[in-house]
Amino acid sequence: MITALGFGLMFLIVTLILLRRISPLVAFVTLPVIASALAGFGLGEIGKFITEGLKAVAPTATLFIFAILYFGIMRERGLFAPLVNFLLRSTGGKPLAVAVVTVAVTAVTHLDGIGAATFLLVIPALLPLYLRLGMKREMLLCLVVLSAGVMNMVPWGGTTARASAVSGIDASQLWISLIPVQAVGLALVMALAVFLGLRAQRSFHGHGMIAGHEAAQVDESGDDSRQLSPMSWRYWANLALTLAILVCLFTGAFPLFACFMVGLGVALVLNYPSLAEQNQALLRHASDAMQMALVMLAAGILLGVLSGAGMSDGMAHWMINVLPEGSANWLHVIIGAFGVPLGMLFSPDAYYFALLPVIRDVAVAAGVDPASVANAMLIGENTGFGISPVVPSVYLAIGLAGVELYKHIRYTVLWAWGISLVMLAAAMLFGVVTI
Repeated sequence: MITALGFGLMFLIVTLILLRRISPLVAFVTLPVIASALAGFGLGEIGKFITEGLKAVAPTATLFIFAILYFGIMRERGLFAPLVNFLLRSTGGKPLAVAVVTVAVTAVTHLDGIGAATFLLVIPALLPLYLRLGMKREMLLCLVVLSAGVMNMVPWGGTTARASAVSGIDASQLWISLIPVQAVGLALVMALAVFLGLRAQRSFHGHGMIAGHEAAQVDESGDDSRQLSPMSWRYWANLALTLAILVCLFTGAFPLFACFMVGLGVALVLNYPSLAEQNQALLRHASDAMQMALVMLAAGILLGVLSGAGMSDGMAHWMINVLPEGSANWLHVIIGAFGVPLGMLFSPDAYYFALLPVIRDVAVAAGVDPASVANAMLIGENTGFGISPVVPSVYLAIGLAGVELYKHIRYTVLWAWGISLVMLAAAMLFGVVTI
């Protein structure tokens, strides 16, 4: 019953969100509680599930609130205006060049393997450029999350570390074997950028300049008077503060959420000397920060119920039992091929700590190399992690880009799945995944 409820719960949530029948906030808050109650759990047990789930997402939700407020103020004060103007000049104002730059910048930025840091750095910097050129927010988000997904297999990344812990294979060894596959994936994302960029360029020549101008006006909150001149000392102080925060992000010298908590406090005093101005600045950006933070906290309820009620484990074992006899040698390839949709059902912890051990045991018993099992499952899940409703940093990304979850999934999911399948085929061709 637990397993059926788990599948039913996730199918219902994803379907209702994609069909726009219910908001993610309402879905994550109500449906998991109803499902766990139907499973026979009491209020006390459900409360514990929720508490554990909220503990897991609280740091990311805190990071999101303060990061959105911080970058909202920085954008309002014109911090990114010189960068946008430089990129406009260097790309010739061509959407194709902007799309290619997006992939290159994201790939380099995500070498640290921290999704939240990548989204925080890339999306706020490039979004004004996309709006200026009339390019879709969904396109920016698609290219960023796919580039980050391909690069997410670095040994210091969370997913590879999980796979290493379960498979018993050193994380750096797993990554080295996957480097050629990463190269294929990056080439595919770059090809997608060229395709989407050319499509956007055709639209831009038609009516994009007007749309882009209007979007840029909206993005600057309709009030250019709040922007600082690059000649102002406050502008350079804002730049120094932002660079200091980014150094903390990449070095891990300070927790991510604490970086932006302290940074916001300094930014408010630096840019708005009076208390009234500080309060007004917070109010202008509070709606954006709180709207997605609420969804992220609500997602903690879903994660807590899936794990605490045993739904994740039940779904993992059921999938193994329904596979046809004699498929053991192909099991890891089958699961890897469905890595993107499975990643939308399982949180990273559930995918690697609940599903991977079962797949590993069955495949290894059939004579499959455990490294092949880990590699196959890493390829699919990583490529699609940026569209999963059960990955907290996804809500950070869509909040920064100003895109609704259903629009992001609808725009990106098929591209993500297609790229993952080609990468898996390449891995088999290279001998990285064997049967």
